[in-house]
Amino acid sequence: MAGDAVKAKLHPVAPTKRTLRVFAFDPQASIEVDTAPINDTIVALPWEASWEDSLAPGPVNEYIEVVDYDPYSGCFYPPVDLDAPLLLAQDGLAPSDSNPQFHQQMVFAVAMKTIRSFERALGRLVFWMRESDSPPSDDKPGDEKPGRFREYVRRLRIYPHAMRADNAYYSPQKTALLFGYFRGQVARDGTGGGWVFTCLSQDIIAHETAHAILHGMWPRSIEASNPDTLAFHEAFADIVALLQHFSSPEIVTHQLGRGGGSLRAMKLLGSLAQQFGRATGRDGPLRSAMKMVIDEEAALLKGETLKPDRHAGITEPHKRGQILVAAVFDTVVTIYDRRTADLLRLAGRRRGDTDLPPELVARLAEEAARAAEQVLRMCIRGLDYLPPVDVTFGEYLRAIVTADADLVPDDPCHYRVAIAEAFRKRGVTIDTNHFSSTDSLIWDEPEPFLVRPGARPGSETADASFSDLLSKLVLTVTYDKIKIPEGTDAWHREKLENIVSFRGADAYSKLDKVSGRDVVNRNLRDLSMHIVQFNALVMHQWLIDPDERDADWETLLGIKILPTELRSIYAGKGGRPKIEVHSVRISRRQGPEGETLQQLVVQVTQRRRGYYSGDTQAKIDSGEFGPDSPEARNPDFTFRGGSTFLVDLNDGRIRRVVRKRIDDNRRLARHRGFLLGDPDAFTFDGRSDTARNEPFAFVHGMG
Repeated sequence: MAGDAVKAKLHPVAPTKRTLRVFAFDPQASIEVDTAPINDTIVALPWEASWEDSLAPGPVNEYIEVVDYDPYSGCFYPPVDLDAPLLLAQDGLAPSDSNPQFHQQMVFAVAMKTIRSFERALGRLVFWMRESDSPPSDDKPGDEKPGRFREYVRRLRIYPHAMRADNAYYSPQKTALLFGYFRGQVARDGTGGGWVFTCLSQDIIAHETAHAILHGMWPRSIEASNPDTLAFHEAFADIVALLQHFSSPEIVTHQLGRGGGSLRAMKLLGSLAQQFGRATGRDGPLRSAMKMVIDEEAALLKGETLKPDRHAGITEPHKRGQILVAAVFDTVVTIYDRRTADLLRLAGRRRGDTDLPPELVARLAEEAARAAEQVLRMCIRGLDYLPPVDVTFGEYLRAIVTADADLVPDDPCHYRVAIAEAFRKRGVTIDTNHFSSTDSLIWDEPEPFLVRPGARPGSETADASFSDLLSKLVLTVTYDKIKIPEGTDAWHREKLENIVSFRGADAYSKLDKVSGRDVVNRNLRDLSMHIVQFNALVMHQWLIDPDERDADWETLLGIKILPTELRSIYAGKGGRPKIEVHSVRISRRQGPEGETLQQLVVQVTQRRRGYYSGDTQAKIDSGEFGPDSPEARNPDFTFRGGSTFLVDLNDGRIRRVVRKRIDDNRRLARHRGFLLGDPDAFTFDGRSDTARNEPFAFVHGMG
């Protein structure tokens, strides 16, 4: 017993949680009587796992590196050490807008909270990616092969005081979050006018972190090709920030108690960036999730008719994004109201009563948090079911419903019905058509290949054709050396050998924790990223290798695989069109009944030259203008196609294929029309360096 006691003393068990104090909303909420009691809150993060690096001053961990350099002042602020005993004893530094080290703590805590939310919903680790510094050019051989445009970045950098400006944004070029600070305007009530730090708004931090995660898993999402694309990015980041409000029980309880158990009355939980909104000349928050819903309900009470296409003319990304935000938040409200109606009846109370018993308010808060968490997970899981390019709101609805149906075949609580109804109320359609049921929203199963004469039954399906490739992929985290498939060409072999050289059995015989790891001392996250890169290369080789099924795969995936003379259309060299394989990732998700869904999520894209002139486009498409012509070398814009396909690893079946065909000329015409939109409409100038290289700085600077 004595020896055991000594051993326990020498080797204490690591804590399960790291708790850090943050502003629940922003510093303004701490100087208002109504919100001051709840604005100092705690974020509980999982303690660093055994395979992760220890937390270093900055803070710096496996995912994030906070770099507190203020270029305006020309100084570095000393990094906070969250492992210092005094800070561990009191949940970190106390919230303060005047302490730069608390600013560092705040961005770290909220960003990590957001990362963990995504990992739980996606069933896999989050990775960061950096875009190439230079755009693609046909003068660079092999420029669209895997790894050319996307570089794995180990840590996301966060700059709490990156600029003196009323802006904050995610930079794809720097793989960093940049937060500004500025002196705010005086509000109408005479308050304000002080310094505002965007890094102290929980909403803004979560919003920008969501941008970074989304870009890491879905690289072409920042390219605007229709009015919904950038609006979707902004709306999704808002949804993440809003629904994370509900993870703090004391906040939800406080707000429900004030609102008589009604989510519709809780303006604080349904609003984003209160301080930032007031400081930039608005009377209220930067954006409100409930404003559109409340306005619509008020119009109906007045007897007005809501036209289905009433939002069609909204094109500015933030304003258009509010259509999607309103639909998702309305879903949470609907689910919450249904789940709590019986509680109010049993208590003999009505929603809106301001004297509800504390016990009832606590139970209502539990149901509100549960509804928000469930809807947030549905929204995050739906990302894997989106096409890799040119997304629309209707496709996102289909993605959410399909992802949920694949994991939870039954819908006893009618969550899918609630979200479909909320989207329908906002006028969201599917390919310009209104949908009639949730079943009609589910992406179709992929069609089988045509059966050739004399073929063995079952051998001509897409699953059977794909099974050979499946055997070459790495589908588990293994510390053994990866085997390069036979028949790999020289270019792919060189890239694969670079990956395999990081993964020798000797180097991976145990999990070494080395701060600032070199190439042989890598951990589970590095290993997972190498597997993603390895599988992408093997997938790319398989797609470009000639096969008798190429024509069928062209049809199934919506890209060009067969050799073509029209290299001026699909940017092909050597006769075969170029293909990008962005992601081959493994997700493992668990349903409410304990069922496990293991999937391989693959994104394949292809680019095509686009022209503002229909006549030039026709001559390029017909081959009249060859690949060496000035027109072919200088397209006006890039048009993309491709597909996301999901493989069920429990049986090897290709479960879903979500495609945007590269040869869809109607979609090309819509893309052209969007870029040449009328002067009053928002257009994303793809030729602008700022818009192309820093899209979020460009969009966020607009409002």
